[in-house]
Amino acid sequence: MYQDFDKMPIQSRVWIYQANRKLSAKEENMTSYFLKNAVENWAAHGSPLLGSASVFENRFVVVALDENQKQASGCSIDSSTHWFKELGSELGVDFFDRSIAYLEDNEVKTIPIFKVKSAVENELISAGTTVFNNNVPTLQEFKTNWKTTAEKLPFIAKHIQKVPAA
Repeated sequence: MYQDFDKMPIQSRVWIYQANRKLSAKEENMTSYFLKNAVENWAAHGSPLLGSASVFENRFVVVALDENQKQASGCSIDSSTHWFKELGSELGVDFFDRSIAYLEDNEVKTIPIFKVKSAVENELISAGTTVFNNNVPTLQEFKTNWKTTAEKLPFIAKHIQKVPAA
């Protein structure tokens, strides 16, 4: 069962899918339409799930599930993964991009994980750089900690601490 994203309970579980490029307005609309239909028919062991999906920053798709209604099963989580494989194939987008996403001049940029150390050394990313924490588990965390600073993500912070002061 589909519910508008802004009406989902704050404790809803979330999964964040990061596209490997910015989505056009048309692609965002196609993504929203596709996912609304998919979530409408989402089920766990034959029981409908109450969920939603929304696109943020032209780059991220957040799927929310009200687990107070019914918890996801392994098969229902697998089915949601298949949505993004199918949608990605249709749009020519990889929704499984695991690079580090950050904001530069109000635009989302990404850097491969293996280049984080050099990005910090070259001051492309600093302690105060806004980064996206795609590992938040709930809608509450998404709303409060999805956009955070680089110093708050351990994987990046460990490199920031090693950079000698200028």
